[in-house]
Amino acid sequence: MSDKTENQVVAEPSLDVVDKISNNDRAAAIDTIKDMLFAKASDAMADYKKVVANTYFDEPSETETEVTDETDNGTD
Repeated sequence: MSDKTENQVVAEPSLDVVDKISNNDRAAAIDTIKDMLFAKASDAMADYKKVVANTYFDEPSETETEVTDETDNGTD
């Protein structure tokens, strides 16, 4: 069960930035923005790591090659 009560509201980071700017706390707002950007970049890098890992470490799939009769010149 959660420790939060019904009256507690978790502020989103973007709302937190707006509150800090409105309270003239520019340094804290800038730090919050940097943290948000770092988290977003970190998530993007983690997703890209998965793509790269799949590219290098997945076994190649076998494709069927079309068997052609090289002696057939089309003049039957």
